[in-house]
Amino acid sequence: MTAIKYIPEIHEVISSGRVLDVLVVDDSKALRSAIREILELGNIHVTEACNGETALQLIDRNLPDLVLLDVAMPEMDGITVLKTLRKSYSKLQLPIVLVASRGSSTEIVQALDFGANDYISKPLDFDVLWARLSNQLMQKQATEYLRSAQAGLEKQIKQRTVELKITNEKLQKEIDVRLLAENQLKRQANYDELTGLPNRSLATDRLYQTLVKAKRHKLQPCVAFLDLDNFKYVNDTFGHAAGDELLKETARRLSQCVRESDTVARLGGDEFLLIIESDNTENGQSSEMVVHHVGERIIESFSKAFTVEGTDLNITPSLGFAIYPKDGKDCNTLMRHADTAMYRSKHDGKNKYCFYSQDMTVNAKMRMDVELELRHALERNEFSVIYQPIVDSKTRRIVKAEALLRWNSNNLGMIAPEYFIPIAEDTGLIVPIGKWVIKTACRQVKKWREQRSHDISVTVNVSARQFHSNSNIVETIRNSLKDNALSPDAIQLELTEGVLMKQTESTVETMKLLEKMGIKMLIDDFGKGYASLSYLQRYNFDSIKIDRTYINNLLLSEQDTKLVKAVIAMARSLGMSVVSEGVENKGQLDFLMKENCEFIQGYYFSKPVEADEFINLLKKINAA
Repeated sequence: MTAIKYIPEIHEVISSGRVLDVLVVDDSKALRSAIREILELGNIHVTEACNGETALQLIDRNLPDLVLLDVAMPEMDGITVLKTLRKSYSKLQLPIVLVASRGSSTEIVQALDFGANDYISKPLDFDVLWARLSNQLMQKQATEYLRSAQAGLEKQIKQRTVELKITNEKLQKEIDVRLLAENQLKRQANYDELTGLPNRSLATDRLYQTLVKAKRHKLQPCVAFLDLDNFKYVNDTFGHAAGDELLKETARRLSQCVRESDTVARLGGDEFLLIIESDNTENGQSSEMVVHHVGERIIESFSKAFTVEGTDLNITPSLGFAIYPKDGKDCNTLMRHADTAMYRSKHDGKNKYCFYSQDMTVNAKMRMDVELELRHALERNEFSVIYQPIVDSKTRRIVKAEALLRWNSNNLGMIAPEYFIPIAEDTGLIVPIGKWVIKTACRQVKKWREQRSHDISVTVNVSARQFHSNSNIVETIRNSLKDNALSPDAIQLELTEGVLMKQTESTVETMKLLEKMGIKMLIDDFGKGYASLSYLQRYNFDSIKIDRTYINNLLLSEQDTKLVKAVIAMARSLGMSVVSEGVENKGQLDFLMKENCEFIQGYYFSKPVEADEFINLLKKINAA
């Protein structure tokens, strides 16, 4: 964020060399230490408090220049501390910046209502932290300067009556300085410095005025939340300067998509808010239809590439709409519901808009509960792995097993993998969970080989987040094989198209290391994506797994029949084997055997079973 440029007279006071004192209040010692290191580099003295009560005692003894206050603390939370301090100190006397979790819009709005000067979202971006604290400290020093200047003016008027002309000139100059500073402070309090759009404070005030008017005249205005898809990728790849240019262009395009009577505001980061006014002159169109048109204009506006650092980038928006009064009758409710609808747009594929509905709140609560429980599932031993046999079509023997993750939550019960795995992906929890699955599968293969079969192996699904993270999947596999005295043929990785979509140096290097170790890789759900053929040319895969949707209609759809034949023929020409999943009847099996499909997986042989039951299947099927 661009810092405010104060006039030279104010800047002299601000740069006078006085060491500023910032009180950091957080129950995390590690986070306090990290913040201390950053601020002390800027010649700022840091005092620490681990809880709200200690903070109040410290402030009572020695008033700091600014308080950086965490919202979520035990016993006395940040909101309570804020309310207590505001009884004694104004926003100018004691700037307070709240630290809140990302997405906790209710806490943030509440904090601003109770007098917080600003807020910062976790996880902390220390560049943003420095910029926002600097701005608040500059505001306070500027205010102190204005008070000092005013006192000086009164003294000069009394002392220099004889030099009236000179005094008047100096007085006028200092008045201009004061007005300029006040205007700058006023603008900073109401407008986003980067884009020039109204900020959260001004937008909330405008929304309140809009709802007052709507109630009086029975109108139906709309609140919209907009978030840029994959904005973090732009910042990480091109730098924050490029990200700032993208935000400014976004502000320009959004402003062109609405009427002059509407409001476009920037809430922070890549989040924008729109207030779409309603009146009685919509030519018979419903408010929802008018909002539809706005949504379509915005999507169309973003279809044109953004030029960043000389590179054309296709940036898409996700929008959520909430209409007064059916979706909420007050500012907080409408904003919260618009935010919920925006997240539904992201969940449904991004680059689209959604209208709020009541089931979204229920789903959002369910997702929140699942995410909370998921964070403790590993330590509570709530996960398990079951195994589905993969059969050699020629020998009819079980040669492999696919490891499938299951979660039976102590508090929520059995959660379907198609529900909790995407949440684990979004939160990054899939990394430690995936590591646990690999270790568990390798231990199980060792037991099976000791009990029954020397050549049984296991296939493990690897997620995109796990594959691209710094979790070092190569080391995890290497150590798991070593700990269980297994050869590389004991495990095979199933990679979906999501793992391979970003051809980064890290992806290519990881693939090479796995191949060098002798780990075989398989493309899962082949034919389901759009670019699967290109991956066969780019990477060295051992097998292809045909998606079950094609096997389901194998004997019913001529198109699916041709596709399965083509995939098997193509794989054979490339020296790759084929696994067909979802085989449920003898007709499907006979067709696949006729086409020389090497491996069969599905309910025709067995559903996924517990590890102990898998031994019985080995005895039953392999001994037949």
